[in-house]
Amino acid sequence: MSEPLNAIPAVPAAPATAAAPRARRRLLPAMGLLLLLVFGAMGVLQMRQLELLNTTRQYQDDYLVWSLFQYEAEYLKLRTQLGEALRRGGPEQAQQAAQRYEIFVSRLGLIEGEHAAKVLTSHPDYRRTLERSRAFVAWADTLPLDAALLERQPERVRELLERLAPLGDGIHDLSLTASHHVAAQLSARNELVRSQSTLSLGLTLLQCALLLGLAIVVMRQLRSLERHGRDQETLAEHLREARQAAEAGSRAKSLFLANMSHELRTPLHGLLGMLGLLKDTPLRADQRLQLQAASDSARHLLAILNDILDVSKMEAGAITIHPEPVQPARLLRELDEICQPQARLKGVALSLAQTGEVPAWVSADPTRLRQILLNLLSNAIKFTDQGRVDLRLSHEGQVLRFSVNDTGTGMDEALLGRLFQRFSQGDATSSRRHGGTGLGLEISRNLARAMGGDIQVHSTPGLGSTFVVELPLPACEAPAQLPDTSGAALPPTRSLRILVAEDHVTNRHYLEAVLERLGHHAVFCENGFEALQRLSLQDFDLVLMDLHMPVMDGYEACRAMRALPGAKARVPIVALSADAFEESRERALQAGMADFLAKPVEIETLAALLHRQSLPPAPAPAAPPPAGDFDDEVLQVLRRTLPPARVPGLYQTFVQDVPVSLQRLDRALQPPDAEALRSAAHAVKGASASLGLTEVARAARELERLAKQGADATTLSRCGELLRHALQRSPALCAQRGLI
Repeated sequence: MSEPLNAIPAVPAAPATAAAPRARRRLLPAMGLLLLLVFGAMGVLQMRQLELLNTTRQYQDDYLVWSLFQYEAEYLKLRTQLGEALRRGGPEQAQQAAQRYEIFVSRLGLIEGEHAAKVLTSHPDYRRTLERSRAFVAWADTLPLDAALLERQPERVRELLERLAPLGDGIHDLSLTASHHVAAQLSARNELVRSQSTLSLGLTLLQCALLLGLAIVVMRQLRSLERHGRDQETLAEHLREARQAAEAGSRAKSLFLANMSHELRTPLHGLLGMLGLLKDTPLRADQRLQLQAASDSARHLLAILNDILDVSKMEAGAITIHPEPVQPARLLRELDEICQPQARLKGVALSLAQTGEVPAWVSADPTRLRQILLNLLSNAIKFTDQGRVDLRLSHEGQVLRFSVNDTGTGMDEALLGRLFQRFSQGDATSSRRHGGTGLGLEISRNLARAMGGDIQVHSTPGLGSTFVVELPLPACEAPAQLPDTSGAALPPTRSLRILVAEDHVTNRHYLEAVLERLGHHAVFCENGFEALQRLSLQDFDLVLMDLHMPVMDGYEACRAMRALPGAKARVPIVALSADAFEESRERALQAGMADFLAKPVEIETLAALLHRQSLPPAPAPAAPPPAGDFDDEVLQVLRRTLPPARVPGLYQTFVQDVPVSLQRLDRALQPPDAEALRSAAHAVKGASASLGLTEVARAARELERLAKQGADATTLSRCGELLRHALQRSPALCAQRGLI
């Protein structure tokens, strides 16, 4: 039942170029690290250049050269001026010579500084020249050398010139030495700056190359991401196409199964029905055996069809569980009645019992639970040629434990490993002695898991097997009215007039015979349009409606019947269809049908349905709400039973919730949604009735009833507007009585 693998288009594989991404992943960190190193080197280089600038600013080599030049210049000017004073004489020349001496003495401090000493200390005449200069100044200061001395004592001028003469070469050499030193320092500094500039340029070029490389890698990465994005889009498109193809295949398969189910169940319905009718006729013993064989074959075919449909539902995830109160003890009795004939036929002892305390009622899906246990019991009896089969029911906490033990052939580990696989059978030999489709155990386990439990199996070859079903089924209360499934054993309380819409001739004959035997009068139609005309002209108690008919199908006919005026719109309509899918059931109920029966229908099942329909209607409520808008008696009862301050609060709370209720009603009406309208009506029905707001309660009750019956959109809209009007009037009704 699964889609073939080649039905889904192949998705193109991604290029197998894993080496390139790995290389890029290694290259990026390496380039980043190298770039950081370059930044660090450039930082160190900038710091060294800053230190060099600071050193130049600190020692001021150029200023030293200028100072020595000034000292030498003042020395020469002093000698020249002394010569002028000696040659020309006069106070003016003497005064100028004295000033030159003072300037010369002030310049001596320039060559005595720390930096000058550091630069010139390597010169051999530096100390001698410095000492001679100091000695000359000390000697001159003792004269003292001033303008008066120079003017009155020419011999002192000659002595000064004689003492100054030896200083000239030393001072000149110091000036040259400082100039050479500064030139050398400047050359070295320029060379260092040049080398650092070259290094900086190289680092800058390397940085640019790294940035360019990173940009190239990033661009390639971006292109790779774009290409990857396009590949992902292409892959997503292929996946969408594959999903659409798979969904189309699934829809085609579902449509095929639905059509095949309908086409197979329709003749099976007539076949099983007619065979059932033959059982009640006088037959010879050999004819009864032949009839039983025909019935068994037909039922076996129906079981196979049901298994195939169940597998299809499981594949689609459409298996639904409908829990309701179930009696475990009664379930065991039903299973015993069903399986005892098969066990007696094989000479196998069958025992079903419960051990310990078991709840009287549990919440479970009776149909699915019975299906699981019947599969296990039938398999146990099938594979047991002699001995016994036992089913034991026990209860532990919230879990019901069904243990099915047999003394049959048993299974080895290999068979146990594939036991729950589709089409796998305990007897896989070519003889197929035991038969079967190999679907029952897979279906049983899936159903158990859908109910929150599981199936475990233990087996020993030659000694038998044990299947254990554990299901979390909580205890619950008994239903208000126990279902009666005796079917044909129940005589009709009254004869029903039934309208049957069925296009299959054999099925019409079968239903005619069954309904006549059960004491009811039936009128038959071949399509939905004819049934609609009949119902509009005549009165009927019940309509049995096939869903697939020519001219007008059952869904459309049901909706049209619900739109009829008066009581005809409320006649119960029961779907009777060979389409056994859950979707068909839901669609039928949404169309307004009261129940759904899947063909083939057992006589007992149909009889039970008709018995329920023939029961007298339930008595009317003892105290129906008055026809007015407000029930003042309810208000008086509230005032007698509650504190006076509490009563207005109840009505104020209801009135405050009216806007919310109106919004909820409006959403449910746009467009009309039966379930949402039912919920909105139910939300205000109880409170309004408890407060005596009979107009609101009446409109809500009617809307809820119509929504449950699946009334058409026009009817629901009209009733919804009535409820809206009643809700809008309720604050005024409360205000008139002083409640708000």
